[in-house]
Amino acid sequence: MLLENTPTPTKNLHKAREDLDKYGFCLVPDALNAEEIATAQKRLLEQAEAEENLGLSFRDGGDKQEVKFKEGKIDKDSFSVANGGINQRLWMLVNKGECFRDMVIHPLVDELVGHILGQDFILSTHSANIAKPGGVRMGLHTDQWWMPQPVKAGENYIKPSEISRKADSSFIKPDLSLGISPPVVANCMWMLSDFSPINGSTEVVAGSHLTGAHPNQEDQSSYPIFQPTAEAGTLMVFDGRLWHGTGANTGNTDRLGVLTTFCSPQFRQQENQTLGMDRDLWKSCSDKLKERLGFKVWNAYGRIESSMDHLIDIEPERIKELKPKVK
Repeated sequence: MLLENTPTPTKNLHKAREDLDKYGFCLVPDALNAEEIATAQKRLLEQAEAEENLGLSFRDGGDKQEVKFKEGKIDKDSFSVANGGINQRLWMLVNKGECFRDMVIHPLVDELVGHILGQDFILSTHSANIAKPGGVRMGLHTDQWWMPQPVKAGENYIKPSEISRKADSSFIKPDLSLGISPPVVANCMWMLSDFSPINGSTEVVAGSHLTGAHPNQEDQSSYPIFQPTAEAGTLMVFDGRLWHGTGANTGNTDRLGVLTTFCSPQFRQQENQTLGMDRDLWKSCSDKLKERLGFKVWNAYGRIESSMDHLIDIEPERIKELKPKVK
């Protein structure tokens, strides 16, 4: 059931967990203090400028932007200013500043993401979105768009690898008598500037996480879309099933946000953290951060050799093809 009313910001974690259950999201003010906000803003803007200067900038959200293909694959040049891209996204933030690594292991993540996913969860992707003036709305989606719908025994179903972001009719209007999928993804939006509907605050539909449905990509005009107004330093946590998306920035200032997505430990991460992590950072990482990045063996998942290992090393000892010594 979609809800017209929405939660108010709260520092009460019991109330925040109730908001997650009922509305699918919660807002926690002052999750970052003034110094932490300033540090993260500075690091983000430095990184963004450097990536732009080096031709590494990823841009989306342009009204006239067209995704192009080359030899059957998406052409990366589609996501550029030259092709109409506006918003700047930065990926793999684990490598790009201690302030970002601290977000992954923040106590509020333990409390609120843990409420959704349980004690064990891993980082799926840690990215930033600098939503710039003129950026258009992304459109509502869920972060579990790939989750197969419940089906009756023996009934035909869409093969998991054939599910696309354009939801099938059975995803838009599911058979609720079969139940709904549980959450296996949770998100944290760290607001590094004030958020408002004018500068593209995240769009959400309260209660949509309990519908078992995905939003219609063709027409979203009837949905009770809410965009929070919140001060810099606020943390927004939301269920991966919640309908959400970047709003249109109709103002004249950039909106700075860091989006941290977590998933259950048996699921594939969006960013390959174990491969992509800067090796020079390894010794400075706490065990807790290593576990969140996916280096912890969970019920034999993520192992190299023995499933009895607790943590795998960033440069593991590999047992190669062997033959017994001739006596």
